[in-house]
Amino acid sequence: MNNKRNTITMNNDEQTSTTAEKFVQITKAGNLVVLDPLTLTETFFTANETHDRFTNPKGEELKAEEILIAVNERLSQAFEQLKAEQKPESTTMGGNRFCKDCGKPLIEGDSFCRNCGKRIE
Repeated sequence: MNNKRNTITMNNDEQTSTTAEKFVQITKAGNLVVLDPLTLTETFFTANETHDRFTNPKGEELKAEEILIAVNERLSQAFEQLKAEQKPESTTMGGNRFCKDCGKPLIEGDSFCRNCGKRIE
């Protein structure tokens, strides 16, 4: 976190930082409110005097970069869950079934795609 108290950035990956920042709000006092992308619960982090470390409710002290990395990991988990929930194993077009992973045609009675090996339910 920089001393301006209005931005939070990671040094190594700007795209990760930009995505994760959407789940982090900075209060007027420079504290952080972090929304967990999986549980949609908020956690309040109290800033130290120099605003380079933040303390969570468990008393653990973290750097802003560490918080963004954790948020990004939770985002990845949330996207994987959504992908798994929304993706049927196969799709039907004109009476023919196709593998949802690789798009190759499936043969009647197949339990697995003959091209990519994905299990078909």
